[in-house]
Amino acid sequence: MKSLFFLFLIPFIALIINSCADSKEDTSGAIAQMNRTLDQPNFKDDEHNPNIPNVTIDTCYLIDNTNIDNSTIDNSTITDNSSIKNSTVKNCSTVARSTVDNSSTIENSSISDSTVNKSSICVKSKIDNSSIDNATVCNSSTVQGGSAIFSSTADNSSTVQGNSTVDNSSTVNKSTVTSSIINSSVVGNGSNVCQQSTIDNATLDNATVCNSSTVQGGSTILSSTVDNSSSINKSTVSSSTINSSVVDNGSNVCQQSTIDNATLDNATVCNSSTVQGGSAIFSSTVDNSSTVQGGSTVRNSSTVCNSTVDNVTIDNATVCNSTVSNVLIANVTMLESVAPTVSGGVTISGASGVQNSLLNTGDVVSVTATFSENVSVTGTPQLTLLVGTTDRTATYTSGSGGTTLVFQYTIQAGETDSDGISIRANVLALNSGTISDASGNNATLAHSSVANNLSF
Repeated sequence: MKSLFFLFLIPFIALIINSCADSKEDTSGAIAQMNRTLDQPNFKDDEHNPNIPNVTIDTCYLIDNTNIDNSTIDNSTITDNSSIKNSTVKNCSTVARSTVDNSSTIENSSISDSTVNKSSICVKSKIDNSSIDNATVCNSSTVQGGSAIFSSTADNSSTVQGNSTVDNSSTVNKSTVTSSIINSSVVGNGSNVCQQSTIDNATLDNATVCNSSTVQGGSTILSSTVDNSSSINKSTVSSSTINSSVVDNGSNVCQQSTIDNATLDNATVCNSSTVQGGSAIFSSTVDNSSTVQGGSTVRNSSTVCNSTVDNVTIDNATVCNSTVSNVLIANVTMLESVAPTVSGGVTISGASGVQNSLLNTGDVVSVTATFSENVSVTGTPQLTLLVGTTDRTATYTSGSGGTTLVFQYTIQAGETDSDGISIRANVLALNSGTISDASGNNATLAHSSVANNLSF
């Protein structure tokens, strides 16, 4: 019975071919007859597949409002709420306002105003104003015209352009993205993101960002190039090159990146990165063995520490613990890295009320600690005295901003010391305070002991 059905089908198909070869109009009513399910036998059928004769169709103009399952669409037009499943669309076919689903393949065709799910779009196909979800776009295909790509992959020299959106953990590899938005996705493997595209909360690895594009919102740039007036905001750049662009809003440029002829504003440059070629650094931090060179400018309260500065203009900035050469300096705080020490030792310098080398209750003993450079004090550092066999605490009273700090202790009733007050080694303590130089280097507090002083 089934074989007889297919013998009847052959002349019916011939009638359709003759009908659509002359005009796109449905003059014979064949289109109305095709408004049904085109379902060739597949593995889900109850019986084994019969032998179906090959029918060559040179041109077919319109299939609409139809379900196409397990079929091949060749040089045809599928429109208006059609559903394509488990099928192949190829050879300049057009799919419009339809759904392509379930492992279908689109080759060398055009898709517009449609939804593509779990399918592959390859071989120079064109997708316009469509939604691509959990699908693959590859082999020099083009996504354009406001299309949306979700949880999908654009690969193998594909192009994403025309205000399209790449979102929801999609991947773009070896492709070009222009005038589009990339959100929460990965762009890698030599891809190019250009022409005023926006990359937001995405990862770029081995990619190029160019032509006034923007990288923002916690994105990560790895081993990539940012070029041609692009902007990097609140993002992290590692092992990359930034040319003629702006890095600002709390971005980090680290891990041996290169910034050339760029502007850094409110950013951090670290991990042996290089700023060169007339770059400008504003209100930023350059740290961790980075290099600033090549006519760059550091200004507006920027900080350069632990770095090399060569052939640079530094204006209204702070330079600390760095190697500086061939530099024009204006209105700059230059900081060094040598910590102050107690070079002059600790000495019992005097006491109020002392008579014949004897101290009485209420007398005040003064002890000085002399440093190798001027130091500033915060809090109340302490120095321990030995009165008889008992430790007594002298507290800091004065000297901040100079080299000599004064500590004082008041003699208490009942205290005796027959051979004089002494001080053990290394008993100067910060007591939650600080002692540091103008560069912020904390003082080394080690000192020698002071023997019994018969004068006190």
